[in-house]
Amino acid sequence: MLAFYRESMSRTESNSAWRKFGEDDPYFGVLSQPRYRRGSLTEGALEEFFDSGAEYVDGLLTRLRTRLDAPQRFGDVLDFGCGVGRLAIPLAKYADQVTGVDISPAMLREAQHNQERVGAKNINFVETDAWLQDPTRRFDLVHTFIVLQHIPPGNGMRLIAQLVKQVAEGGFGVLHLTYTKDEPRLRYISWVKKRLPLAAGLINVARGRRFSTPVMQMNDYNLNHVMHLLQRSGVNEFQAEYTDHGGYLGLSVGFKKPAIASGSSVAA
Repeated sequence: MLAFYRESMSRTESNSAWRKFGEDDPYFGVLSQPRYRRGSLTEGALEEFFDSGAEYVDGLLTRLRTRLDAPQRFGDVLDFGCGVGRLAIPLAKYADQVTGVDISPAMLREAQHNQERVGAKNINFVETDAWLQDPTRRFDLVHTFIVLQHIPPGNGMRLIAQLVKQVAEGGFGVLHLTYTKDEPRLRYISWVKKRLPLAAGLINVARGRRFSTPVMQMNDYNLNHVMHLLQRSGVNEFQAEYTDHGGYLGLSVGFKKPAIASGSSVAA
């Protein structure tokens, strides 16, 4: 199954697109706002970019502590789809070790540069294939945000299963998923981009991008399937918050895996 998953991941158009985004415009690929484009990125914009990540992490951890009794500090943390380190770097303040995983080597090089710039010593950035080499590793917090919507749901559900599996007993997970588009216009644009490459190129030009800029997929997930997977994995505590990224509606689902009671055994 893991070999099939690795093969299917390597063949998706989304992976190719994200490698391209990482090479051409890594910060815009993370937050698609004009001020984060490579040609427009000022020191002030870069500071704002990382401040937004720190603000998100502080709010997330407050939410997990308040609603799921998470600890003040974690041991091992996984940030999947870490990009240039916007969230992995502030997460490192609350963890012994952070592993940042991304499909784009260029994104990871930029993340390492940002790690060195702030002097963070406890982050290890790795490519997705390297992470998949150790599927039995467990983390006290597994986190992904504004990532899964860019992955086709067929691959994404297998990925979610792997992420949930890697949450340690008594550990915590956070999954962010989009489930619908708020406006018919967004649904139509998404349909056109996926099925009509020429039209996708013309949309790029109209928005001031190169014609060949790859399509940034925005996929919807069936929340019934996700919640079923969590319940089947033994999760009995979760909380969720709505998200809205420019009309792409989603949920950020935080959950806790039950700890195995001392002296108990688990059947093979």
